Amino acid sequence: MSITWVLVANTRSANLYENPGPNKGLTLVKKIASEQDDAEKPQPIGAMDRSDWHRPDEFQRQKAKGFARQLTAELRQARTEKRFARAILIAPAAFMGLLNAELDPPTAQQISARMEKDYTRLSPSELCEELASSLCV
Repeated sequence: MSITWVLVANTRSANLYENPGPNKGLTLVKKIASEQDDAEKPQPIGAMDRSDWHRPDEFQRQKAKGFARQLTAELRQARTEKRFARAILIAPAAFMGLLNAELDPPTAQQISARMEKDYTRLSPSELCEELASSLCV
């Protein structure tokens, strides 16, 4: 039986699930929070980089890109350790683009499905219902 990993992410957090096969449901492998969440707290102007004064949207994009890099590194390592046979990515459209840009080609080949949704707040059973055609039936 081949193992499928499901990465459900947005720019701030991600849940990594494992599915051991049809009708086996999803098991939470890991919760991952953006390492840069501390940057969300308001900073006095003296603590900000000059570019942050003018382009806060660019600052947020760089944080999201770093988180995408962190998540794809997690997938890459698991792939090299043969911890899954295929993976499914679920993320909002803009973040999905960042994830796709950070994936290395061998890991990208193991992505069997992509969904552009923010399902980070769904329980494993609710997520399984949403993925019924791809995974849990």
